[in-house]
Amino acid sequence: MKFASLTARVKPSDDLESDPWQVHSIACDRIDAGEDIVVLSIGQEADEVTPSIIVDAAVDSLRQGDHHYTDCEGTLSLRTSIAHYHQSLTGQFTKPENCITFAGAQNALFSAAQVLLETGDEVILSEPYYTTYAATFGASGATLVSVPVTKQHNYQLHVDDIEAAINSKTQAIVLNSPNNPMGTCYSRTEFERIVHLCLEHDIWLIFDAVYINIVEVDPKDLPHAIPGVDRVLITVNSLSKSHRMTGWRMGWIVAPVEVTQNLAHLSMCMHYGLPPFIMKAAEVAIDRASETPKLVRDTLARRRAMASPILSKIQGATFHDSGQGMFMLIDVSELGINAYTFAMRLLDDYKVAVLPCDGFGAAGNQLVRIGLCVDDSKLEDACENIVACAASFNAA
Repeated sequence: MKFASLTARVKPSDDLESDPWQVHSIACDRIDAGEDIVVLSIGQEADEVTPSIIVDAAVDSLRQGDHHYTDCEGTLSLRTSIAHYHQSLTGQFTKPENCITFAGAQNALFSAAQVLLETGDEVILSEPYYTTYAATFGASGATLVSVPVTKQHNYQLHVDDIEAAINSKTQAIVLNSPNNPMGTCYSRTEFERIVHLCLEHDIWLIFDAVYINIVEVDPKDLPHAIPGVDRVLITVNSLSKSHRMTGWRMGWIVAPVEVTQNLAHLSMCMHYGLPPFIMKAAEVAIDRASETPKLVRDTLARRRAMASPILSKIQGATFHDSGQGMFMLIDVSELGINAYTFAMRLLDDYKVAVLPCDGFGAAGNQLVRIGLCVDDSKLEDACENIVACAASFNAA
């Protein structure tokens, strides 16, 4: 039987070393079999739970019978909360009609790609990029154009390289700030240049902001206040990281009205509205749990302060830390191996799961992502084991 060509565009690579989730999947299987493994390979705080005020809102909503069909765009009360929240984060004037909800930021990104991109278009990505981007944007039929950042430039974005990649087929530029996996926050100057390029060439700027809530950032340093940006800017956000709600699957897009209208048509075909009790919980999270992002930020800062001195002792590899966000990196190129090889030895011999960035584009081939997402004692032991693993390659 025949399958659509889409299946090939979203399928992970058959090469295990190019499947970024392979090590994580193996670790989860071993945990299910009873092994004691520390999981630093995924971006969620394993030792934390969603605040009770949010959970109670969902339970109360269900008990009150709030489980029927809803508007595809999301309830007006939630979109009003999102508009206020987005405006407080970014300074961008936002109305409810600029907002539309999705089942998480991943679903939002995929939906944006479907309404903005098609075969023959090109989309520019800064590489290394989050591992799902290739399939998310490639599923539309668009061609991915990667602009790598390098260790020689301290993994900083060079806007000249983005400008050089633009041509008549370029339909969108995707930026993730703070970046996953690098943790980089782009500057106002960089954003200004990119926005001006988008305005000049009629290119969409898709801004993945899922980590913006858990870092210290001045709205003046974001693209949202740059004159003219409202015409081209599409912002994707969620409550997954900021409010400890990864499994709730609640995200949104803030965009020009003509974009949200087209997204609503797609949502009608795709999910026909999100669960109302989830949306009620999200509304409470935004309006009444505003301290949670700071708690997350403080927790990550404490763990970073503990882990960084340990990982700085690594021999034969290079430790890279942006100083904020959920992740740190090890560059294993000096060991003469790729990230997958390091991650598998770390899992097999030291019972620690990290995420090799092989699947984050070629620029991530020798980068290992370390999540600050377990309790302090487990993280401390895991970091010591990461240092020991690097030493084992040096001794070989």
